[in-house]
Parts: sequence; structure tokens; C-alpha cells
Amino acid sequence: MTSAARDLQTTQPNVSRLIAQLEDETRLVLFDRTGGRLLPRPEARALFREVQRVFVGLKSLTYAADTIRNLGSGRLRIGAVPGIGLSFLPRVVERFKRTRPGVNISIHTNSSITVEQWVSSQFCDIGIVAFVSGAATCQITRLPDAQALCMVPKAHRLARRTAIKASDLRGEEFISMCQGDGSRENIDQLFEAEGVERKLTLEAQYSATCCEMVKLGMGVTLVHPLVATDFVGQGVKVLPFSPSLCYRSFLLYPPHDVAPQLVSEFATLLQCEIERELKVWSE
Repeated sequence: MTSAARDLQTTQPNVSRLIAQLEDETRLVLFDRTGGRLLPRPEARALFREVQRVFVGLKSLTYAADTIRNLGSGRLRIGAVPGIGLSFLPRVVERFKRTRPGVNISIHTNSSITVEQWVSSQFCDIGIVAFVSGAATCQITRLPDAQALCMVPKAHRLARRTAIKASDLRGEEFISMCQGDGSRENIDQLFEAEGVERKLTLEAQYSATCCEMVKLGMGVTLVHPLVATDFVGQGVKVLPFSPSLCYRSFLLYPPHDVAPQLVSEFATLLQCEIERELKVWSE
């Protein structure tokens, strides 16, 4: 009792009164009184553990409030289609963390429809998609368009070219995205319109996987410039392609919400990085 009074900077009678008040309000006998000493009962230890949890929670709330004041939300959940989320997006996050090292960031990849649902439900703070559904409720910003590039193995006969035409790929083993992917449909329509038949025995769910197969000499593919960047100097040649095939992408924000400062800062950096990397390929 003496130590408790000293730690609380009060008197022993006040400590006794506070304990009696606590036992009365909780309707629990918390201590055994033995020879002028208080020995905590199991009920007291159980209550103390709960009090500790509450204090930890309060400290977390204080930290969250400080973070929100300084950084917006303090946590950034980004949804993206795999083509962006598996290659380009980590580079943007790395640059963002240089100036916002304390921000917790998570990247979630899935189809455009799923990412749209994540943002609409506010599971994600921001999303990058290849298309937007007609029922979209998100706020939408169109990102810069990108022109498809042709990737061939470094030892391929076409690697000596300065540019590739659709007709150059007649009879070539062409590595496609899987059926159902939006870019697969656009690419197939382009070659059909050009009257060019390709060998179509290889396909993959992710564009990065297609590029890995090109790297292994298994065929050629068309690729988004932001994905191609990861494979420069890795046994492939990336060349301009005609006729033009455009990759579109969109930035999504939750509906009816003003973007927090943190989200706005990330979106600005993302758009700047897209423009910077696309400019490299257009020069």
C-alpha cells in the first residue's frame, strides 16, 4: 500500500478509498487483505490484463491521430491490375517511401473489375485499372495512354530491326495473355484486321510471365512499356510496334470522398512516374 501511494503520489487512505470504490463499481473482490498487505486475487489480475489492452488501444489511437494529422491516413492500400502492380507500381512505392518512410503501404493485385469493387467499397484508397465498368461509382481519372511495344529474344532474327510491323510476326510463336484478358482481345483483333496469322501455343495470366518466356527464347509478345522496363538488358530486345495499339489505364478513388493528402501525393507521384517512363520509350 505504501509503494502504491508513493507511485501515485497520494496518501495510503486515498489508495484504500480508490480500491474500495473500484471493487464496489465492478462488484468484484480484487484483493485479499493479509497483515496490512493487499494480495491481488485472480480477478484482479484478469482485470489488469484488460486494462492493459485498453491502454494499448488508446496509445494506438493517439498514434493514429498524429499520423493522420501529418500524413493523411497513415496507411495506403493500393489496388492495381497485375501488369501495373507486379512491375511498375513497386518502383513508384519505393520512390514514395523516400519522402514518407513512416507510411504503411500495401499493394493488392487483381482484375480491373475486382480493383474497382475494392475502391468502391473503400477497401483500397486508390486503384489503377485497365478499364472501368459502366456501373462504376468511383471517381475516375484517366492516366496517360501507352503504345504497345514488341519484345523479342535478343538472338531472334527480328532483334536487328529498328521497329516491328504486325506483318513481321507472321508465323511467329506469339506468347499471348490468357483468354478473357482485355488486352488479349485487342491484340487478336489487330492481327486479324492485318491478316496476320501467328502460332498461338503459349499464353500466360500475367504480362511479366509472357516477358519471362520471351527472355527464355520461347517466342515474341506485345507488352506495355511500363512492364517492358523491367526486362531491358535481360536478353530481350524491345522495339516500337505498328500499327499502333493503345493501352489505356485509369486511376480510381472512392466515391463521394475528398482524397486525403496522402492519397493525393501518391497519385501525383504515380502520374509523374508514368509520364517519365513513357517518355523514355517515346524518345
